[in-house]
Amino acid sequence: MILSVPPEVARAANSEVRKVTSVRLNWLIGGGVVAAGLLAFLALGTGFQPGEHAQGFATGSGWAALLTTWVLVLTVAAAAAFGALGSGSEFRYGSLAVSSLFTPDRTLLLGAKLAVAAAFSLGTVLVMEVLGWAAMRLAGGSRVPMDGGFFGVLIGVALAALCWAVIGTSVGFVLRSPTQALAAVLGWAVLEPLVWITARAIGFGGLAALLPVSSTVGAISGGRYAKNALIAPTPAAMALMVLWSAAAGAGAWWFLTRRDI
Repeated sequence: MILSVPPEVARAANSEVRKVTSVRLNWLIGGGVVAAGLLAFLALGTGFQPGEHAQGFATGSGWAALLTTWVLVLTVAAAAAFGALGSGSEFRYGSLAVSSLFTPDRTLLLGAKLAVAAAFSLGTVLVMEVLGWAAMRLAGGSRVPMDGGFFGVLIGVALAALCWAVIGTSVGFVLRSPTQALAAVLGWAVLEPLVWITARAIGFGGLAALLPVSSTVGAISGGRYAKNALIAPTPAAMALMVLWSAAAGAGAWWFLTRRDI
């Protein structure tokens, strides 16, 4: 049995792939993520101290572990920025109107955009993780443990990047501006911790665990904050991330199918 892709789906996907690969900024974002991750994991392997990871990789401390953590956080933020700038720029330059002439089905058009943004973000993160793992093993050798916490962090970062690419892309379609979409996504990441503090102060700290940034922290931490009431356990956080990206995609579909392009 030979599976074939419908021509309209292949055409829409090919158009989105060409848009992504033809923009220099996207190459800079992707290259920056890979380079930063490679250097961070190399530093982690070089400066690894077994005593700092006595309870597992995800509980590591020290400058190298802190550097790697921040690079992984910025990797997820870069996926969100990539999605927000890509979809928001469609309205600035009028490219979405041109695409709709060849793909009049707006559901298919949105689906292709979300799928390609998610695929490129996931692919970039996987390349960064594979090269980073190789560099860390080369620098640290057998001193670096390959425990469940390590792979849990890598899986969580890959999933979070995929989900935030979808969320960023969706916000861009809703706000129709790259600058507003970028400000909304990154601004929420800064403001949400204030919501955590407020929720805990009024006795509803558990609700903060349902929010997207809290879910992201839980997903990429490898279970480090399992006992923190403000952070959902890693498996639940991953499920919440998927739900948030699905909700964002549904919102983008609602606005895109009811507005003029």
